Amino acid sequence: MNRHGCTLLSLAVALVLGVGTASAQDSIYDVGYFANANASGAPSAQLRLTNDGADSAANLCANIYVFDTAEEMQECCSCEITPDGYLDLSVNTNLLGNILDHGTKPTRGVIKEVSGVVPPSGVCSPSNITNVGLVIKGWLTHVQKGATSGTFSISETPLTDSVLNGPEELKVNLEETCGFVQSLGTGTGVCSCADAGD
Repeated sequence: MNRHGCTLLSLAVALVLGVGTASAQDSIYDVGYFANANASGAPSAQLRLTNDGADSAANLCANIYVFDTAEEMQECCSCEITPDGYLDLSVNTNLLGNILDHGTKPTRGVIKEVSGVVPPSGVCSPSNITNVGLVIKGWLTHVQKGATSGTFSISETPLTDSVLNGPEELKVNLEETCGFVQSLGTGTGVCSCADAGD
């Protein structure tokens, strides 16, 4: 093989390896966005989560926090996922179907997920996360307006690995705020872990 062929082969290998690295999710903290939620004629976006079974004995907790564009938490919950398990949640019904005080449902916003392990109590809690570094992998579909009025298209991307900005972000911005939302909401502000079956 000539030098030009070797260079192209090396470039192709580097691109393939680079794509694999970029799409890997190795953080306990992931984020994604939603748009066109509950829009007339639009399908619901889906949040898809899996416990990849890196520890075949560990059930994991997907701690989910849903924010509107004013950065206000609307719902939160914690869903248990078994090793090699899969959970599919509808943004419209699971994550926006019981918003705080039955207010106006946001059409756009941010979803944050923090991976944890099931605590000794046996109950996952989004206001008290136990973590040992195991991660849940996630994907989120995006509903985009089409070129013609009233039409929509769907794409899907992995959740984006993020870095918690110190203990304040986890303890105050997520856990404590979630506890406050669920306490204040007296039954509202709690998202649903019932598989949407999409």
